[in-house]
Amino acid sequence: CEGMEHLESKKLLHRDLAGRNILVSEDTVAKVSDFGLAKVSSTATDNSKLPVKWTAPEALKNKKFSAQSDVWSYGVLLWEIFSYGKQPYPKIVRFSHEVRERVDQGYRMEPPDECPPDVYSIMTSCWEPDKACF
Repeated sequence: CEGMEHLESKKLLHRDLAGRNILVSEDTVAKVSDFGLAKVSSTATDNSKLPVKWTAPEALKNKKFSAQSDVWSYGVLLWEIFSYGKQPYPKIVRFSHEVRERVDQGYRMEPPDECPPDVYSIMTSCWEPDKACF
């Protein structure tokens, strides 16, 4: 979270925050990595191929990104961490467009097994429309 706060303070949108892009040092310090989709802007647009399961619905729909869309991805990252690295949206595994449709209709992932309620509450607050929690 501190890494994402830092990026936001620099007006940098990561746009690909996911477990695969977090490195952990020998002294267990997590570092945000892979800035291949990053943009410098308060709102950025483009047509890059996006990681649907980690991207906020409004970013998928309008191709507009903001700190709030990175917050959505942060909630999915938390879900990945507390599920011990499972693929997000495990009940919708066939096609990315199905994930997109279900999320647009209000679907949100259930908490991972043994996830503390307060952590799941953070996840769901990240998945609220236009929510920023950094």
